[in-house]
Amino acid sequence: MSLYTVKYAPKNSAQVFGQQLAVSQLKDFILNYKTKKQKVALLHGPIGVGKTSSVYALANELNYDVLELNSSDLRNAANITTFLDNALGQQSLFFKPKMILIDEVDNISGVKDRGCIPALIKAISNSQFPVIATTNDIYDSKLKPLKKISLDIEFHKLQYKTIAHGLQWICEQEEIKFDEKAINSLSRQVDGDMRAALLDLHQVGKNLTFNDVLSFSDRKRTESIMNAMMIIFKSSSVDNALPALDDLDLDINEIFLWLDENLPKEYTTPAALAKAYEALSRADVFNGRIRKRQHWRFLVYINNLLTAGISAAKDEKNPGFIKYSQTMRLLKIWQANMKNAKKKEIALKYAKATHTSTKVALEQLPYLQVLFKKGNPDLAAELDLTAEETEWLKS
Repeated sequence: MSLYTVKYAPKNSAQVFGQQLAVSQLKDFILNYKTKKQKVALLHGPIGVGKTSSVYALANELNYDVLELNSSDLRNAANITTFLDNALGQQSLFFKPKMILIDEVDNISGVKDRGCIPALIKAISNSQFPVIATTNDIYDSKLKPLKKISLDIEFHKLQYKTIAHGLQWICEQEEIKFDEKAINSLSRQVDGDMRAALLDLHQVGKNLTFNDVLSFSDRKRTESIMNAMMIIFKSSSVDNALPALDDLDLDINEIFLWLDENLPKEYTTPAALAKAYEALSRADVFNGRIRKRQHWRFLVYINNLLTAGISAAKDEKNPGFIKYSQTMRLLKIWQANMKNAKKKEIALKYAKATHTSTKVALEQLPYLQVLFKKGNPDLAAELDLTAEETEWLKS
């Protein structure tokens, strides 16, 4: 069964909930972009309020093709120049009008390549088609040059009554039993995020109660890793699992740690667990290649392996409720670093006092510990050690 976010995506502008003004402005830009002073429509607003879905709804309504460029395609100025020059200059395959969608434009500029936005602006200036970009943070400093040539279109946070109306309609289509209190509570809980509400509704089956809503975690985007893992681990088809990480506001390395920690809880058979860890390890190989070679297009392979790859590894869906937890590995690393930091600080003071290298001082620390355990208060003063450092040597 398709996710409700896919199944009930708006097919035209009338089906976009609560964003009439923004959709009207966007439609006017698409139809009249050749006469517009602005070269690109910049859609901005919180996650899950209909920015991307509005573009596709209007494309379907106006019979346009959409060429979507993800931020992973545009990680450096060279890629932008090559990729966009071709995309913005070529006619659609079936000679339909075309629009260019650059999703999450605030993510295209990497730390090591600061020429992305200027290259993007140069490419857009030569476009023969309407260009639309989306961002969650319109105030990102690196977007200032782009804003100068953009039509600013705001998608506001949805009111809970708007979300409740949409959820009630979907419940009626899916024959889901519900009470009004549960619908209103869920609508308030997602804080204006329609996509989050649909993901929660998808999990309840054929009966939505107030207790179901209470069981959902307080929905912040940085916490939605729980929902992403549930979709990956519990989905019956890879098509449902594939978009699980699309809007996750979490560093890719943290996602690896979350999956690594919780895989053994979900996949209890050796064969399924082995296949899942194979997908996870292959994704980690691609992640290493990105760090080493800056080949950002490998992000597509990483996403496929972490979602569809892990989801397809199971023999059957685990029917039990699994309480997902965050890995303690980072805390242990931090504790080890703190311990080593104190050790290195003592070694630096010892090396300075004895005119030796830090490496030699580290090797001699065990002997220094023996002296402190036997008691030598003058030595602590001579090395200018703090009380904590003295206690560490005595321990």
